[in-house]
Amino acid sequence: MEVTQGAPFESFGLSEATMRAIRNKHYTVSTPVQAGCIPPMLAGKDVIAKAPTGTGKTMAFGIPIIERIDPESEAVQAVILAPTRELAMQITDEMRDIAVCHEGVRLVCLYGGQPIGKQIDALKKHPQIVVATPGRLSDHMKRRTVRVDTAKTVVLDEADRMLDMGFIHDVTRILDKIPNRRNLGMFSATISREVMDISWVYQRDPVEITVRP
Repeated sequence: MEVTQGAPFESFGLSEATMRAIRNKHYTVSTPVQAGCIPPMLAGKDVIAKAPTGTGKTMAFGIPIIERIDPESEAVQAVILAPTRELAMQITDEMRDIAVCHEGVRLVCLYGGQPIGKQIDALKKHPQIVVATPGRLSDHMKRRTVRVDTAKTVVLDEADRMLDMGFIHDVTRILDKIPNRRNLGMFSATISREVMDISWVYQRDPVEITVRP
């Protein structure tokens, strides 16, 4: 389904805490990718979205994830994979902005090139949301410093780039470790053969969203 229009944030039935964060950013109407992805992701459906970079994808998956986090639980509830450290950090910052009025929601950002000890300390605070590059998350899983099998939602952001960069084995290994997830969201500028292969194996009847450049 091609989405060309945004929708008022008020129309998604979001919590007051999320609406306060959105109003703080002075947003009233969503972008098309947000209008296409927020309702199915809130409903726990798999989503595959083809959308150019800079169209507001982080909020398209970030809002449904934060809406469904149980702040009382110390288990990992969502895993977001990104191809680069820069993107992982950007997603974490944007999601912190959305979570600002949700008490007890904790995020961690894991990527290579940063001392692993610092990340292990952050993981001891029991974040419910893990944003990571696939290689570094695989490292932590091997060291048993993080458990992701409790995650309900998994998102692959810039999936095409991630697979182009050779992360396919890390990505599939991580997905295989999360068999009880409720939904998988895939966001990609192009829907390559490799992206389709992952969707074919790991998604169930995904809602397909297309946003034109």
